[in-house]
Amino acid sequence: MSLFIEKELKESNISKYRKKALRNNKIAGIIISLGGYGVVLSITAILLFLIYEAVPLSFSAAIEEFSFFNSKNKNEKIMLAGLDRYVEVEYLVFENGIINFYSVSDGSLLKVEKLPLKLNEKILCADKGSLSNEIFSVVTDSSRLIVAEARMLPNYDRNKRVIVPELKIKSISNLSDEDDSKNRSIKLFKYSKNEDGNDFWAWVNDRNELFVKIFEAEEEVFYFHSLIDQVRDVEITSLAITQNGESLIVGENSGELLWFDISDYNEVKLKDNWKASASAVSAIDFLIGDNALALGTTAGEVQVWFPIRTKNNNFKFQRIHRFKSHDSAVSEIFVSSRNRSFISIDESNVLQLNYSTTSETQVKFTASTNSITTASFSPKSDALIIADEQANIGIFKVDNDHPETTIDALFGKMWYEGYDSPEFVWQSTGGTDEFESKFSLIPLIFGTFKGTLYAMLFSVPLALFAAIYVSQFAPKKVARIIKPTIEIMAALPSVVIGFLAGLYFSPLFQEHLMTVLLIPVLIIIMFLVSVFVWKSIPEIKRVKFAKGTDLLFVLPFLVISFLLAAGVSNILELNLFDGNINQWMYEVLGINYDQRNSFVVGFALGFAVVPIIFTISEDSLSNVPQSLTSASFALGASPWQTVVRIVLPAAAGGIFSAIMLGLGRAIGETMIVLMATGNTPIMDLSPFNGFRAMSASIAVEIPEAPVDGTLYRVLFLTALLLFAFTFAINSVAALIGDRLRKKYARF
Repeated sequence: MSLFIEKELKESNISKYRKKALRNNKIAGIIISLGGYGVVLSITAILLFLIYEAVPLSFSAAIEEFSFFNSKNKNEKIMLAGLDRYVEVEYLVFENGIINFYSVSDGSLLKVEKLPLKLNEKILCADKGSLSNEIFSVVTDSSRLIVAEARMLPNYDRNKRVIVPELKIKSISNLSDEDDSKNRSIKLFKYSKNEDGNDFWAWVNDRNELFVKIFEAEEEVFYFHSLIDQVRDVEITSLAITQNGESLIVGENSGELLWFDISDYNEVKLKDNWKASASAVSAIDFLIGDNALALGTTAGEVQVWFPIRTKNNNFKFQRIHRFKSHDSAVSEIFVSSRNRSFISIDESNVLQLNYSTTSETQVKFTASTNSITTASFSPKSDALIIADEQANIGIFKVDNDHPETTIDALFGKMWYEGYDSPEFVWQSTGGTDEFESKFSLIPLIFGTFKGTLYAMLFSVPLALFAAIYVSQFAPKKVARIIKPTIEIMAALPSVVIGFLAGLYFSPLFQEHLMTVLLIPVLIIIMFLVSVFVWKSIPEIKRVKFAKGTDLLFVLPFLVISFLLAAGVSNILELNLFDGNINQWMYEVLGINYDQRNSFVVGFALGFAVVPIIFTISEDSLSNVPQSLTSASFALGASPWQTVVRIVLPAAAGGIFSAIMLGLGRAIGETMIVLMATGNTPIMDLSPFNGFRAMSASIAVEIPEAPVDGTLYRVLFLTALLLFAFTFAINSVAALIGDRLRKKYARF
């Protein structure tokens, strides 16, 4: 009876233990599953966040009406209009000299100012003279020039912003002292004020006579130039002056453009002339930066021209960009003060929003059924103010945050201002607002794969041969030392490797370039010599040596190769390369040696990748069944034949996975490529030039990128591409690795 009870108790305990084990296994399974799902969800969340930040780059531009009212001055033509930077206050300049400031929100009149006009004096023409502030000049029917500034300064009272408008008169002068041009009607008028405070006026009277007037602020001297003799008997239809006051462009009804150099205030020279169109040039203006010229014709054409350096080292304007044509003649062009955007207006009151860099017409819309008299961008280019002949004023919100990031701009060649041809260029920021952003990702992608290529060329042979030696040839005592040592290398922070590469190895390689280039060649030669010498020893004597002696035998030859390279390099460099191989490469081969280059990065990045490839490859080679190698030896195969014919094919899946993981590690590396290269986004396969990787560009530029700005989102797009590359590489590695393992599973 007691035995039965004891047996029951024992079975009960076993049952409780099994239940506990099953419960623990279930809990462990749940925890492991949650961890796996957590990893998948984390990666998915990262991917979705990158997409969320990058997707706005694909949004197209949009223009919608924000405010509309009538100024109730239908009898007076609106000559100019403008907005403050916050799009809260607008101003209108009427032909009678009245300047009204209105609230954008409700159209209420805030303030009235008046230009100092004489009795019954009217404004004939008006033009803004600056893209950075609301300075303008008017010319009256009394041949007077008045320069004024509409100031709209923010005033903060109890955390509430109030825009305080005011008018400041800058100067008053006459057109000229010559009676011949003084009393004539002005049909075309242009004004500009540069950063030095100098004023530039150009106008055409009703006799088609062209004049230029310049005021030099420092000397307080006026310069007057009559260009009647330099303009042919062709009607002048448009004028444009650069913001810096160095160039004047004149458009004619024959389609010709005249380029005058007005930088020398004492003399105006005709620099060039060319045929721009078969139709009359009806509207022209310089975009921000004073380089690109936006042009419209009576045939509705819209183009952008800028000067290109010729073979004779001269500059000639060339048509670079074309946009969608209007259905009628282009009457006006107004440019943005923030970027390369501009609007073209035709005689049918249809407006087009164009962006110069990408050659895109982004939006086409009709702003009014009446003839448009003037228009203007807001200082931030996020709004348009448009006035028609019935004194109707429309404020339009412009949603165009990322005009410079089309598919072509990101992945194609673009023709940027100042370049001789279309190119792939990454240059995201500049010193001024006039800078033309260049967001081609191709140089970054190229640089990433270039650095990876040189790293893999260095690391794969080294890691693979080391793995073969440790797993197949090295004595166990040696293997126990080598393998952990190489694996410890993986724990070395990449910033330390990058620091050593950038500050120590870069100048060292430059100073001893001949030695560095000789070392690989001499190592191969001396290794082959050592193998030949080892093989020349009779096999009867060789078998008596302990396992691993062959490595000790090779080491002295490798040391000799280093010493020989150091001793011979100076002699070779002196006799073959005129004593300086760096200079010789530049003068003879046209190769420029940058101190921080791909050669150094390949060495440093390869050093970081070696542990990954070595560890996985060595494990795969060591896991090949001993029965396979024993069978190979039994059939009379040598150790090396066994490795090549049996071990390597059997471990091919693991070796391939190791190489692909190393490739993914190299592609995603940041600190080494950041510190060991010059971060120059050039596309050149030369190992002696630098590059710029995607990861390094993100690390360098994201701290200074304005949140939600174009650069900010482009960097997130770059991160998304980097994520896609590494994901694709790892996926391919897994698929091919599995296929190789299945293929050689019979072994």
